[in-house]
Amino acid sequence: MNISPSSWDDLRLFLHIGRAGSLTAAAASLRLSHATVFRRLQGLEAELGVRLFDRSRAGYSLTAAGTELMRVAAAMELDLASTTRRLGARAAWPGGIVRLTTTDTLMHAALAPLLSAYQRSAGVQLLINTSTVQQDILKGEADVAIRAGGRPADPLVARRLCRIESTVYRSRKLGGVTPDNLADFPWIAGDDTFAHLDSSKWLRQQGLDEQAVLLTNSHVNVLNLVKAGAGLAVLPCYLGDLESSICRVIQTPPKQWRSDLWLLTRQDLRHVPRIKQLFDAVYEGTRALLPLFEGQAPMA
Repeated sequence: MNISPSSWDDLRLFLHIGRAGSLTAAAASLRLSHATVFRRLQGLEAELGVRLFDRSRAGYSLTAAGTELMRVAAAMELDLASTTRRLGARAAWPGGIVRLTTTDTLMHAALAPLLSAYQRSAGVQLLINTSTVQQDILKGEADVAIRAGGRPADPLVARRLCRIESTVYRSRKLGGVTPDNLADFPWIAGDDTFAHLDSSKWLRQQGLDEQAVLLTNSHVNVLNLVKAGAGLAVLPCYLGDLESSICRVIQTPPKQWRSDLWLLTRQDLRHVPRIKQLFDAVYEGTRALLPLFEGQAPMA
């Protein structure tokens, strides 16, 4: 069947008839006369060269061709509605829309005020994703990423923000802990989604993963459990040093746990004003936080 009707209105009319199973009901829902709906249906069938409905006293039932067209037209209807919503949202935000992927820890500790100030200044709608499943920028799942790790792959535009240090923390309520007796205490650790981290590898090498009484997929959860006195854990300094109820067990962050914090986007987005403004806002905003990220914040 060659599906090439000249008018979306005719397809919409067809959808109403197919869903209602009646010309009369379709006419009522469309606020058209019965004669108009009948005439336009005949015109659509003539244009396509197929019969779309079998008529009977029970109503209008789809033919095989009608069933095929119903599937295609319903999909078109969904796509049209989705596109209309996106365009409407874009019109409501003159600065455009920016999709950002980052981590819950960075949002918890540092990024919220920076991103809020950027949003107000740029007039954008900022969509923030902190899922443990990384959004793929190259595949268009996100516009910008703020991530820790090694230097990103070449196809991405990358701007290094700072170094990230991590160390072992305990609740101040949990006494008697020293760097030499770590195996005597319970641990809180990341689940398999943290397996790639150097700190997680260290826990396994030291056999401390066997002391893990609680596993979670969120560093914010780890932080809250340490605060509750549930055990020891490795945390980034920008998270642990902000909490007065916990303290470092290993005062000098181990060098092997270091990583870098990066701003990432695609080549085709690097000069888009709202993306460039976001890069500048986050870079400048994190300058004052360098001692915190790099483990140099004064300890209480």
